Amino acid sequence: MAQGKPVSPDRSRKGRVPAPRKLPSQSRSRSLVSALIEACIRVLEEEGSEALTVNRLAEVSGVAVGSFYQYFPNIEALLGQAFEHVLREEAAVSVPALRASVAGLPLEDALREILRDMVRTELRLHRLHAEFHLKYHPELQMGMRIGPYASSREFVDDAWLPFVTLYVPELEPERADMAAYMLCMAMRSVIRAALEDAPERVGQGAFLDCLLAMALGMLDPRLPCRVRQGGPGET
Repeated sequence: MAQGKPVSPDRSRKGRVPAPRKLPSQSRSRSLVSALIEACIRVLEEEGSEALTVNRLAEVSGVAVGSFYQYFPNIEALLGQAFEHVLREEAAVSVPALRASVAGLPLEDALREILRDMVRTELRLHRLHAEFHLKYHPELQMGMRIGPYASSREFVDDAWLPFVTLYVPELEPERADMAAYMLCMAMRSVIRAALEDAPERVGQGAFLDCLLAMALGMLDPRLPCRVRQGGPGET
């Protein structure tokens, strides 16, 4: 049986996506793991998360149950690899297409397309396996797969800050930095909260409209209005 590389557990952060036992190092073992990942996605998309069992994966993939446990300690570890596959696919295919589609658009139109794609990606992940998506949401940020980023801070500085400074150059540096951070992190957090509380709302046009209004407010240099300081009763 082909040997793989053991994966050292990293428990430095709470809520980290479970890791496989080891990574495949030879072509045969890589094919085996790929078959399991593809079977996992297929079962989730066609049969739902309730059907995802080791025995069902063995039937769909043709991989023996014993081989599954050689590489994965449990279903969640395989789910982590399946979500990673989807996220990297999104980063490789959808992100370049999105960049091409928003090039030259006015700010509001560009933001609408970016937020629409953000919602689409989050819905895709949620429909794949809602419980896993919500549980490990901080680790499932597609933007982190675009480049070799060590932190979300690096991603914000590389992807969002240039967008903000291009479209709203009059923002002060501190405000531009915060706006870039909020556009990246707060928008995802709002979507995640809605998916947990009222998932039926997330696909509605009004939900996207409200996200867009929030984003435009972050980028409006006139907001917040500076209220004149005065004593009680003054307006």
